[in-house]
Amino acid sequence: MTDVPRRRALLAAASGIAALAGCSGSETATNSRPNRERPIDDYEIETVRDEDGRALVTTGDALPELSADERARQRRSARRVLVAEENLAELTFAETPPGETLRSFCAETEFDAESVYLLAMPVEACYEIRFRSVAVERDELADDDLHPRADFCQTYRPADVECSADAIHTAGFAIRLPVAADRSTGSGSGMSGSCRRSDLPTVFNGSVAPANGGGDA
Repeated sequence: MTDVPRRRALLAAASGIAALAGCSGSETATNSRPNRERPIDDYEIETVRDEDGRALVTTGDALPELSADERARQRRSARRVLVAEENLAELTFAETPPGETLRSFCAETEFDAESVYLLAMPVEACYEIRFRSVAVERDELADDDLHPRADFCQTYRPADVECSADAIHTAGFAIRLPVAADRSTGSGSGMSGSCRRSDLPTVFNGSVAPANGGGDA
């Protein structure tokens, strides 16, 4: 088991801060979120989409049976933070290509230095969900308690993709973070109804590249 000082050093190295080592940094109090959450840029992500609308992962032994047109949001949804092999062993993944892809990605995690934020959610067949960013609550991590937050947006799929407006698919995301912790007692996520940038300056500079959109499903 990695000791706490090393874990804090890993977070500092990954996110470019020294706050967990006792330095307050140069952030101001004009925006409360940067003081509480720290974006993680050095992540790895795996995204999948089950076009049959099946559940991807659950806690326990049996996945719920779902059809592609059944609007059962709760049974398709999952949100787990994996900080140890034991957390992974508690999950059952679908025996499908998307489920196996998520399981393999999680199994490759080095839990003495890394963790995984695993999410699944329903998505209408003509839409896609794009990953935008991930952050951790650094105050909680100081107590070895990992609280990640992932932000997504939803947009139409390309016009050449055939889809049924009545069908429901399942999107899955596994985000590997360069952060280790003893436990996780909380997590969060956000979804924007548009994938257009919400932080454009008053006078838009067309030469500025959009923020990293990450994967989509």
